[in-house]
Amino acid sequence: MRVAVLEDNPARAILLEQTLRLSGHEAVRFREGGALMQALRNEPYALLLMAWEVPGIPARDVLLWIRRTLGDALPVMLLSQHNDDDHVARCFAHGADAFLPPPVRHAELAARVDALLRRMAPVAQACGDLELGAYRFVLAERRAFVNGRLVKLAPKEYALAVLLFRHAGQLLLRQTIEESVWHRSMPSASRTVDSHLSRVRTKLALEPRNGVRLSAVYATGCRLDLIEQP
Repeated sequence: MRVAVLEDNPARAILLEQTLRLSGHEAVRFREGGALMQALRNEPYALLLMAWEVPGIPARDVLLWIRRTLGDALPVMLLSQHNDDDHVARCFAHGADAFLPPPVRHAELAARVDALLRRMAPVAQACGDLELGAYRFVLAERRAFVNGRLVKLAPKEYALAVLLFRHAGQLLLRQTIEESVWHRSMPSASRTVDSHLSRVRTKLALEPRNGVRLSAVYATGCRLDLIEQP
């Protein structure tokens, strides 16, 4: 599985990467929060190992951004040089799923990573896949495929696409879209929903040649219809 690692200390990063690879995982290292956040917008990861002490954007803000943007789908294990009760409690309050106190040891790290992935597995399995014609969404990994080809979608684009396909053939009200994808109502003049719909239409090629048609219903919402192929 692909595991993101946010760690700027070279020695600790090598330990983390070696442990993950020996356990059969692919480690992708990031040295600061901004680069990690950019990657999470475009690529799915099974797990994030994140050091609390990193340069640039504070780890607390990175973690809050992850929960606000990606929800609870990405399990996060924090590694910190501090392990007092108040600090650990704050880490969990900010959205961490697990906490690894110092010093980090190979065997313990491997066991904790596997335990966290097992704990999240029932959630991923329950999600299953969403398939419709030429389209397949691997929900546990947040991956979208068109005719077997992987299409990269930003988190909100992916959530919007899944919503459309789950309600194919039905009128989706703008209010429903806003609350389901952004968890809030948008100002009436906002073009956020429209711009995201446009990008999803283009990236996924929502066209009759692929058996679907995305139509806007003025001032109401939109609908994704299936089209029989000749």
